[in-house]
Amino acid sequence: MRPPLKSSNLTVGEVARRTGLTVRTLHHYDAIGLVQPSGRSESGYRLYNARDIERLHAVTSLKQLGLSLDAIGVALAGSGIAPLELVGRQIMETERAIEQARALKENLQLLHDTLLTNNGGEDNTEALLAGVHLLTSYQRFLPGHGIRKLLGKWRQERPRWEPLAAALSRCQSSDAPVDMPEVQRLAQQWMNVAMAVFGGQLRTVLQWAQMHCQAPETAAHAGLDPAMLTYLERAIGARMAALERHLSAEDLARLDGSLGPEWEKFAADGHALLQAGTLPNTPEAGVLQARYLDLLARTVRHDAALAEKMRQAYVAEPILAHGHFVSPELRAYLAQITP
Repeated sequence: MRPPLKSSNLTVGEVARRTGLTVRTLHHYDAIGLVQPSGRSESGYRLYNARDIERLHAVTSLKQLGLSLDAIGVALAGSGIAPLELVGRQIMETERAIEQARALKENLQLLHDTLLTNNGGEDNTEALLAGVHLLTSYQRFLPGHGIRKLLGKWRQERPRWEPLAAALSRCQSSDAPVDMPEVQRLAQQWMNVAMAVFGGQLRTVLQWAQMHCQAPETAAHAGLDPAMLTYLERAIGARMAALERHLSAEDLARLDGSLGPEWEKFAADGHALLQAGTLPNTPEAGVLQARYLDLLARTVRHDAALAEKMRQAYVAEPILAHGHFVSPELRAYLAQITP
């Protein structure tokens, strides 16, 4: 902001030159009653006195803080909203603006990435419109998510999901039924990768899958074959149907899906004991069972009723055993261990 004006009784042109404001702005402030010149020259020109200039500086300072002209008028009137509340409101408005700017930056970065990767470096209107269409699809299915970050994590997991995608494509080409054990094993392993990427949020994983099937351009952008994904969706649907015969939507939402890495480590350690011929009555087996019970409890968030529903589901639905972290062999071994 420019230094305070020391002169008084200045014309609008003089004030404009000294403050850097335009004559049009000063006329607008005058018209809405925000800063009105108090004096008159002998020729009838309106003149700004020292108090008018002081008020003008206050308006300029408050405007630099992001306040609207209406809010500034209320503040300077000395009535109505208290200054502390006014500033508090402005802080909240600023926070909202920052969040909007962050979201805009994320969308622009995603669009930039899309133009680089999906259009072979093309720099034309068609490529831009295709990128905007892709961005719209992402926002429609995954609102409120950091889509660019999720895509980055998905690509980092490529060494895990790419072999699964190839195996599922082979199953699809051979018309293998989606409830076949091998297909179900692959589908569950795919879900394990997706749950790791999406922080164990089953709902988000299902939205991700639905998006790829209904908006094939998002599948291509993620490096996936839409036809394979349709086949995978049917396989996952068979697993979900089995679970839903025993668990409600609320039950499924309560399950902690973020424990996948711990389950994987547990399964690896368990199979190592099996391969080593470790007997069920050994201390090592007891430690393994304790880990198993702890993971079960945390998966159902220590809800005994939900744990019983899960047990009944796995007893009644053989399809759920295919691809589960705990293989039938490991499950039988755990059943032999006495606490």
